[in-house]
Amino acid sequence: MKASTSTESNVTTANDIQTPLNSSLVSSRRGLLRGAAALTAVAALGQASRAWAADKDTIRIGYISPRTGPFSPFAEADDFILEQVRKTLADGLVIGGKKYKVEILARDDQSSPDRQSNLAAELINKENIDLMLAQVAIGPNASQQCELNGVPCLSTVGPWQAWMFPLKGEPTKGFKSVFHFFWGLEDIADVYLDIWQGVPSNKVIGSAFSNDVPGNAMGDMKLGMPAAFAKAGYKIVDIGRFPVGADDFSSYIQAFKKDNVEIVTGLFNPPEWASFVKQSAQMGFRPKAATVAKALLFPGGVAALGPRADGMSTEIWWTPAYPFKSSLTGQTARQFADAYTAATKREWTQPMGVVHALFETGIQALKASGDPKDPVKVANALRVMKHDTIIGKLDFTSSGIKNVSKMRVVGGQWRILNGAKPELFITNNKTAPEIPVQRKFELLSIA
Repeated sequence: MKASTSTESNVTTANDIQTPLNSSLVSSRRGLLRGAAALTAVAALGQASRAWAADKDTIRIGYISPRTGPFSPFAEADDFILEQVRKTLADGLVIGGKKYKVEILARDDQSSPDRQSNLAAELINKENIDLMLAQVAIGPNASQQCELNGVPCLSTVGPWQAWMFPLKGEPTKGFKSVFHFFWGLEDIADVYLDIWQGVPSNKVIGSAFSNDVPGNAMGDMKLGMPAAFAKAGYKIVDIGRFPVGADDFSSYIQAFKKDNVEIVTGLFNPPEWASFVKQSAQMGFRPKAATVAKALLFPGGVAALGPRADGMSTEIWWTPAYPFKSSLTGQTARQFADAYTAATKREWTQPMGVVHALFETGIQALKASGDPKDPVKVANALRVMKHDTIIGKLDFTSSGIKNVSKMRVVGGQWRILNGAKPELFITNNKTAPEIPVQRKFELLSIA
């Protein structure tokens, strides 16, 4: 598929940007509401009267994630995490002087927003859950159902803007029952700028974002990440969005070569990025830095790039090098990752730390509520939650965004050392100094 372009294009400089990223993303919904208008119709299975669980001695936790479908890599570690959590809670929880059994009802939304909404309604109205936990990379439909029905919900895996604005929320007002933790687009922009400070370049960036909801939000020339880059003094070369599944990026590469681009950024799926990298080599395009989202998140997608992956950079959500431990199992980040590899024979992935923290925080909210069967008390516990997790401290009181906690995010680089498989190292930590740097950032090997 040829990467025909769409939406805004051409070159942007600092003088073209009127609104800084931090303020614009907090105050405006325009970039995220594009393409999200169908959410209400999808998630409206109704405000059925809530039949609260008859079993007052059992806490029921619903968990929805994309176990199958295109988003399945985000849930790759679910079986391992669920086994650990269930084992930890096997003897129940004592809350407010009363002992409760704990059941976790895990469901696969198959990477479908419609199915996520249906599953959430079923868990709420038929299974009578006391707390919903959810991955919402495909959209906040589970959160929508919980807000409609007054069921406390904690979600993650998706920028806070892509969660709040489709729910028609306001950062200054928030919601009554639903909460979210993750980074925001402004945080990723700060990480990328931190990485590029170590790149001696002409400050010309070539950006390419996919033509979908996250790509249009992240790549918006006025409200997205390019706005922050231009404000920092970079020149942006952007000829428009590429369709999801594109495999011909020659027009982008030609434009980048013409304008002497030395830094490449954007949002790609792994196969799309593989095509871009291959065609760049064929056309003699050799940037000094390639810092992209999503495509470099999972080890398998990076390994598929071969030697050209050496030196590619991205944001880091979590790695075994994080200096934190689990409040559930007591494991350090390294011990958690090693246990996963030993049990599954697979490499650790960044989302697994975030998903583990989802359970840590949800369970802590149940404990702090004093009464896990009272949805208002559980929601209020989340509203003031400050909790140390395997990904660092989550604090719902200090982000400046109601119902949202921002998690730590730093910059990293994939390296292939001595012919070994690619390994991700933390190289930049200005955005989170408590997370130590492992290696100095270096230019792309192909530069």
